[in-house]
Amino acid sequence: MHELQAHAEGVEIVGGGDKVTFMGDSYRVAEKIGMMPLLRFAVVAKAGAQSDDMEGFAAMYALIRDCIDASDWDRFESDATVKKADQDDLLKVVTDVIEIVTARPTRRPADSSDGPQNTSPNSKVPSISPRARVPEGAGELVSITDLLAARSTA
Repeated sequence: MHELQAHAEGVEIVGGGDKVTFMGDSYRVAEKIGMMPLLRFAVVAKAGAQSDDMEGFAAMYALIRDCIDASDWDRFESDATVKKADQDDLLKVVTDVIEIVTARPTRRPADSSDGPQNTSPNSKVPSISPRARVPEGAGELVSITDLLAARSTA
């Protein structure tokens, strides 16, 4: 539940260790996903690559490899081979990883010395779709920002 609150408040959890599930096993998500493999995959797909197109295969492989943490890559690649993963299985991993990565709070640039930005209370409230469900007990949570501030003054 603390991950949900941290995300809503835009606070980074150090050492999060995000994982993605693929065909029954979990794999660590890469700390950072480069834009170039995603762009290459998009260009190849837009150009009309077919499922048997070697350039499309190479672009998909590079993208998946960028999504999985290097420490789990050999196991992931072996499992995908043994379990006979198909294109849909592999694209789901990419989609799941992108959802995980985009849900991570962004880090403040290293050269930023102005401290937290002043924002209106409304800008801190996450938008929740009508289908989303707020976890039970969410109203009783203590602000991550307040906890971090208390920790730094202790």
